[in-house]
Amino acid sequence: NLAEVLEAEGFEVHVATSGAEGLAVMPSLGEPRLLMTDMHMPDMNGVELIRALLLECPGLRSIVITAYAHDELLEEARRTGAAAILTKPLDLDRLGAVCGEVCRGAGRSLAVPPAGAGAPRP
Repeated sequence: NLAEVLEAEGFEVHVATSGAEGLAVMPSLGEPRLLMTDMHMPDMNGVELIRALLLECPGLRSIVITAYAHDELLEEARRTGAAAILTKPLDLDRLGAVCGEVCRGAGRSLAVPPAGAGAPRP
């Protein structure tokens, strides 16, 4: 699972199973540096979650995961400040590197193609 992959890369990971749970748990985490969210969730979308969390943690960087490469919400996510868009299936071998780049505040937005689809595009 994603949490295990990221923990193996040295990240401290906290998992929420819904947007509402993410909103509830965030205050207890101090100042997290990175949010990784799915775009489509039952209770809210990833953009709504990012916007709500940015009110509490203005420096929070975000990565959006989606199965839909051409979703209207992806442009909205970029405008909201998503630092990377990852499309499914995820390239788990590259996941840690992408998270590291985003945490370091890479000065560009990352669009990472699905596993096996080639190199990331700027």
